[in-house]
Amino acid sequence: MSSRDPRFDGRFVVAVTSTGVYCRPSCPSRTPRPENTRFFRLPAGAETAGFRACRRCRPDVAPSSPEWNVRGDLTARALRLISGGTVDQEGVTGLARRLAVSERHLHRQLVAEVGVGPQALAISRRAQLARMLVESSALPLAEVAFAAGYSSVRQFNDGVRAAFGCPPGELRRRRPAEASGDGRLTLRLAYRPPLAVEPLLAWLAAHALPGVEAVTDGQYHRTLRLPHGPGRVAVSFDRVRRSVSPGFATVGLALTDVRDVAAAVQRCRDIFDLDADPALIEEDLLPDPVLGPLMRARPGLRVPGCADGFELAVTAVLGRRAGRLADITPEALLDADVPVTVRALAQAVVDKGLTLDRGADRDEAVAVLRAIPGIGPQTAGYIAMRALADPDVFPLRDAKLRATARRHWRPWRSYAAMHLWSS
Repeated sequence: MSSRDPRFDGRFVVAVTSTGVYCRPSCPSRTPRPENTRFFRLPAGAETAGFRACRRCRPDVAPSSPEWNVRGDLTARALRLISGGTVDQEGVTGLARRLAVSERHLHRQLVAEVGVGPQALAISRRAQLARMLVESSALPLAEVAFAAGYSSVRQFNDGVRAAFGCPPGELRRRRPAEASGDGRLTLRLAYRPPLAVEPLLAWLAAHALPGVEAVTDGQYHRTLRLPHGPGRVAVSFDRVRRSVSPGFATVGLALTDVRDVAAAVQRCRDIFDLDADPALIEEDLLPDPVLGPLMRARPGLRVPGCADGFELAVTAVLGRRAGRLADITPEALLDADVPVTVRALAQAVVDKGLTLDRGADRDEAVAVLRAIPGIGPQTAGYIAMRALADPDVFPLRDAKLRATARRHWRPWRSYAAMHLWSS
């Protein structure tokens, strides 16, 4: 904190008792006295303790800690699901059900690990989304309230004031020139540079599902299946220097219902792996004689995620032939004229509760996938890498590389595989 090291932004926040604000470790403000500081692992902890976000360093827009993406335990899975809006859609009861634990155990585990329970984490996420919509969209404030997940405008006003120390109207200093009025939004999502944009877009273009996603003129486009209706997204990237932090992705959304903005934003973050920490990965892999030259050629290469885990799994089995299917949902494919493996995959989702998203139990999901005839270890690993966001799988067949990966490239074998593929 004293050195204002930006590498620790998102890993913890610093609350200052003399000012009542919490900051990033890299905040340019004068370093407070040690006796006036309190440290929290997440912004929600500081907000629950009565601190508001610093208006200078904006700790609420920092990418989340990469620790929660690496880990596959209960706490990490819960945090990923909360970020994806599970509490807003299903409540804490639904979240606990997804994780197969009691609400009491879930609350106790989160408080012990990050200092606050699931409801407080959802409230903090709601306030951060509201601020992003207030400042970067032309939506009327009443629509922002419901799009962010608040049940009333009064609750919205109180929540924003508690989190940021001012009402929503004060946050909206400069409105866009005109509102589209048709559900279209343009938002900016922060990430830790560097980010190898061209190789990532090239990968997504090569693996795009026809009629669903495409890359044109340096911009990624795809349709989304969202809780309240279909949507479309277009993503492009600012060009930033390696030393600049953070970088931003510009996301254009066309939604059927603005209540889906949180789900759409999270899927964009997942597709482009925007919460990764390149410096942390480079620290482990850059000295390797095989990976070092590849990483220097493509600094910040990410592992592409997906917007729909089941769609990704079907595509992994069928390849581009999946584009011929009219509807890639488990229910639609149960009785469709598709290969046995695809039907068994749909059956596993419908009957066995197979979950293919970032909140899934990775080991359990892979075990179910491996039990499906026609899905081998490489295909299961590929699905785990992209749909489950597992950073430590190596879905390449080369025996020598696999042995090297087991010995030297953990826990970043997914990133190692991406560098080898991209080269």
